[in-house]
Amino acid sequence: MPVGTGKIIREIRDFIARHDENYSNWYVGITTDPISRLLDDHKVDINVDLWLCSEAFSNEEARKVEERLVSESGVTGDCQDGETGQFVYAYRMSDNTQP
Repeated sequence: MPVGTGKIIREIRDFIARHDENYSNWYVGITTDPISRLLDDHKVDINVDLWLCSEAFSNEEARKVEERLVSESGVTGDCQDGETGQFVYAYRMSDNTQP
């Protein structure tokens, strides 16, 4: 179920605070297919790596979440990668992941 930008940002910040307060260890992105993006593109092991995903109301709102987390919190992300979609995902980068 889609939620607003403020709630998604709070959820991601709270998740990071609970698991690893170093925001630079985290990657955020947007997509239409979060599982494929996480598994195939970023090589996230969904059974081992820390990750989460939320659905925004639109691609524009998802992009705002990504841009705010990158600019205000220091989370790694490529806001200009051309990806579109209403899903915002974040994961803690590790030796096996690829940003």
